[in-house]
Amino acid sequence: MTAPAALRANHHRPSQRKLRVFAFDPQASLSVDTAPINNALVTLPWEQYWEDPLEKGPVNEYIEVIDYDPVSGCFYPPIDLDDPQLLAQDGLPPSDGNPQFHQQMVFAVAMKTIRAFERALGRPVFWMQELQPSAAEQSDGNRARQRRKYVRRLRIYPHAMRAANAYYSPQKTALLFGYFRGKPSRDGTGGGWVFTCLSQDIIAHETAHAILHGMWPLSIEAANPDTLAFHEAFADIVALLQHFSAPHIVAHQLSRSGGSLRTVGLLTGLAQQFGNATGRDGPLRCALDMVLKEEEALAKGETLAPDRNAGITEPHLRGQILVAAVFDTFVSIYDRRTLDLLRIAGQPRGDKGSLSYDLVERLTTEAVKTADQVLRMCIRGLDYLPPVDVTFGDYLRAIVTADAELVPDDPRHYRTAFAEAFRKRGIAIDTRHFSSPDSLMWEEPEPFPVVLGKARNGQKVAKSADASFSDVLAKLVLTVTYGPITPPPETSDWHRREIEKIERFPGAEIYGETAVEQADVQGRNLRDLSMYIVQFNALVMHQWLTEDDDNDPNWSALLGIGLGRSYELGSVFRNKGGRPRVEVQSVRIARRQGPDGQVLQQLIIQATQRRRGFYDPERQKQADAGTLTDQEDFVFRGGATIIVDLNDGRVRRIIRSRIDDDKRLARQRGFLLGDPSAFTFAGRSDPAAAEPFAFIHGLG
Repeated sequence: MTAPAALRANHHRPSQRKLRVFAFDPQASLSVDTAPINNALVTLPWEQYWEDPLEKGPVNEYIEVIDYDPVSGCFYPPIDLDDPQLLAQDGLPPSDGNPQFHQQMVFAVAMKTIRAFERALGRPVFWMQELQPSAAEQSDGNRARQRRKYVRRLRIYPHAMRAANAYYSPQKTALLFGYFRGKPSRDGTGGGWVFTCLSQDIIAHETAHAILHGMWPLSIEAANPDTLAFHEAFADIVALLQHFSAPHIVAHQLSRSGGSLRTVGLLTGLAQQFGNATGRDGPLRCALDMVLKEEEALAKGETLAPDRNAGITEPHLRGQILVAAVFDTFVSIYDRRTLDLLRIAGQPRGDKGSLSYDLVERLTTEAVKTADQVLRMCIRGLDYLPPVDVTFGDYLRAIVTADAELVPDDPRHYRTAFAEAFRKRGIAIDTRHFSSPDSLMWEEPEPFPVVLGKARNGQKVAKSADASFSDVLAKLVLTVTYGPITPPPETSDWHRREIEKIERFPGAEIYGETAVEQADVQGRNLRDLSMYIVQFNALVMHQWLTEDDDNDPNWSALLGIGLGRSYELGSVFRNKGGRPRVEVQSVRIARRQGPDGQVLQQLIIQATQRRRGFYDPERQKQADAGTLTDQEDFVFRGGATIIVDLNDGRVRRIIRSRIDDDKRLARQRGFLLGDPSAFTFAGRSDPAAAEPFAFIHGLG
């Protein structure tokens, strides 16, 4: 094809790719009431010039569907979504008996979830893989730690096992979906094969797990009762709010509920078929369960204790506290946004079967818009979490702070609705209850002098925290560049060797070229270059934190981690040179646009540190003093999330969990000792520590 012909072909490429899926799962197609709405279309942007083309599998630059069934020992032929016959009919029609449709559905729903995250975060989604320690590292006893690396594609196995389970594997960087023969329901129906890869809820849930781990590597470590519960709850929130991305389904349900979202139905339940097939006679989980129970108790005149949920520790059950808070927020905002519509129409909310078509359409518009806004608020809040030991209260503060920085005005009181819903569930901030959304925001770092750099006369000079950070900011790559990236002149030999290792981007084994050469020769791949820049910036940031003696002690106090050889806490892990080890988990650039057109450009850095933890407080004191070298009982982590405004270079927030916080250490010690089941998630010798979601999803 000549160059002008190629340009014309590109000019006429479609803007969208539409794929048919089950709106819920195959079971909804067996009911006369829900069958008309169970066929849905997922609309994805067509592959751009800077993205990899879609291949059979399907395979694109984000995911790779591998349909191998180990039970039967066969590979199912991969689907070609660019086949003209499939393009003409928006992919294969929904069918639980066609493995190629299974491939189509996991691809469509996973990509839909990925695009939702990218739109909210303002940057590409990356995957993370947990690597087992090498043999040499393992010879050092339990001091060996798992390493991580970026991987290019998330692998998806639609028929990975014959079991009532589906989970995200941090070890494999993969989603594994099971299938099984279900139990008959009470009405005598059911009992057939159930494929978890055909449930939109389950696919979205597992994809959210993978995305969350990729952007927040330490999120899978259990340090308190909320950590793994947060992972489960957040994945449920994503799946629930994505129900409202299909207007025809929302309209169908609202017309039957009289415009109310406080009634149990398809929109408020998760994994209906899976729940029925495993003997629950209903969905696997329902967002309204806790809310309705609370309302019933209040209607009976009962008093709800603020700490009524404190004793719930199982991750799925505890996660429902957070799910109830977020879903209650969404419904409260929707109710206020539609109150005038019902008043104008003279219709009471909940009057089933009496709403006009036009009113249902308007209510649907508001429900879809509200769900999208609440989901984006929940996703943006992830960037404002501390890198370790997160609690539900931290997440509320993160949501409120992230929203206030992008949308300073809150005329519809979304942030107030979040605060109210969390308060109703008994969620406190640092064991204290709060009064207003403003009091929930993470504090800005207080200005203080930092000794950094030297004047011309050789004397040290004092700079502000922002000015001192600008020194390292100038060394980072803050935009996609297609030329060679040169390390700063003072880069250490170790960091130079590490940079050389990432010169070849994750797809180099396919293309045989470096990231820069790939861009020069073929004009792609933007995400590969972004991944390379993230890794490069992490190494530059790591050197600044670990090798610049001018950084401490003020930056140690600001970040809550130990820097420099003079740092006294003896229980902090150190390198061979005696410096405290610092791990830079991620350095990401986010570009977001607010509703008034304002652009928020941020640099988001996560830095962490490890400390030896002991169950015996006396042994802990000895380790802290540097007089005990025994093997630790557990690893205690600290760290900070640094948020820099790239519009002016200001350090806007430093959200930290201090490594020297003995109260937090005592809390983690008590959590590990008081809940043996949770200790199996954190214990390094237990297989469930490597695959936490395989274990807890197998229980659910």
